[in-house]
Amino acid sequence: MRVEARTESLWHRLVWPILWRLLLAEGVLITLCVIGWGAIWIASMPPALVWQAHTWLVLALLSGTGTIVAIFFVMLRQRLRHWEAAIDTPCDRLEHLLREVQKDLPFWLKPQRLLPVKTEPQGPLSRFETLLDGLETLLDRLGKRPRLEQMLSAASQPAFIVRHDTLVETNTAFEQLVGRTRSDLRGIGPHYLLRHDERDEDANIVRIHDAQGQWHVFRLVTLKDGEDYQLGVLEDVQEIRQRISQLTLSRDHAREESRLKSNYLELLQRELNPLVVELNELFARLDMADENLLVRERLADIAVLVANLVDTPESQSPTVEPEPKPVEYRILVVDDGPVNTMLAHNVLESQGLTVDTADNGRIALEKARQMHYDLVFMDIFMPDPDGIETSRLWRAREATGEQTRRSVLVALTASATDEDRRRFADVGMDDCIAKPYRPSELVDMIQRWLPQALQARST
Repeated sequence: MRVEARTESLWHRLVWPILWRLLLAEGVLITLCVIGWGAIWIASMPPALVWQAHTWLVLALLSGTGTIVAIFFVMLRQRLRHWEAAIDTPCDRLEHLLREVQKDLPFWLKPQRLLPVKTEPQGPLSRFETLLDGLETLLDRLGKRPRLEQMLSAASQPAFIVRHDTLVETNTAFEQLVGRTRSDLRGIGPHYLLRHDERDEDANIVRIHDAQGQWHVFRLVTLKDGEDYQLGVLEDVQEIRQRISQLTLSRDHAREESRLKSNYLELLQRELNPLVVELNELFARLDMADENLLVRERLADIAVLVANLVDTPESQSPTVEPEPKPVEYRILVVDDGPVNTMLAHNVLESQGLTVDTADNGRIALEKARQMHYDLVFMDIFMPDPDGIETSRLWRAREATGEQTRRSVLVALTASATDEDRRRFADVGMDDCIAKPYRPSELVDMIQRWLPQALQARST
């Protein structure tokens, strides 16, 4: 039925205004021909003249009919052009509206163009089909927009939407709070329901009557857009205070636990350090230092771990705040103990230094081929190669001229006797830190060998 209606409309608007005039002209022409035939017949002209007259009348009729048909098609073509031009105007409006609605969509809902790029002129039918396809795509994208009303209804906190200072939408929690239905609340100004608490300096604190006639205090959070819409969410002040109180209690509890753990660690360090010293002296008296080097190294690593957990560089030098120099200095920590490596990395990095780590000597030598390190903290007791062999290979590589600058090698060891220091010096090591060491000793070693790497400024 819609197609017939469109066809009828097209007939009356386009074809019939031309056709009825041409049909009238054709009728007049036929009438004149009939009158001419009748006149010839009545005059009883000779047969030859009659046939000649009839021939001229037929030719006149055919010529007139052909002219009328030609005029019809010419006028029809002109009207079709005017009709197409008239159709382009609403098509342009529709295309403009589609693009404007597309602009208002969120960016994640318009990954592709809504309408294809025009490569060649389109006819009215193909353009209508393109616009209808774009409209279907736009409707599909509109259906995927965020549903503010549904999110508002699903919110557990009382919430509402205001436009032009009147309520236009509320959620179930707000309706239950005030004891009114949504239809009753629509059109009411929020100032009739919410009273700002003058006793509170915060302007966002409001009071509201609940369904039982009791006052409740809320914190009003509002969000506005450019269309005079305002989203309001009510947060229960009592619940907020309870959460703050719980967080405060949790914080105090955590601080107390941290203090107790610090005390336990200090007691552990106090007992562990003399034990390590006594064991080292016992091994030395029994001439078993070399045979128990593994035990001594592990005990020293444990002592270093406890010292790092108890002490921090800030507690050792609270009046100095280091800052990185414009020149970048690289430090390498070579240690097979992951916890001690991590703690040393954090201590040095907090001083503004660029710090890399290596689990063994092989990885350290590989890193040395990739970049230059200004200072290296080298654990002596490691899997093959150990710190002594790694330092010897490090200096041998520098002697070949691959590296123009020399690195400072500092030994980390639980055995730091004079004989050990001579062994370290023989392979090219520059200094030594005896385990267990405090985190501040690492910073002191940087200050001794690379004073330009740290810039101290008084707090």
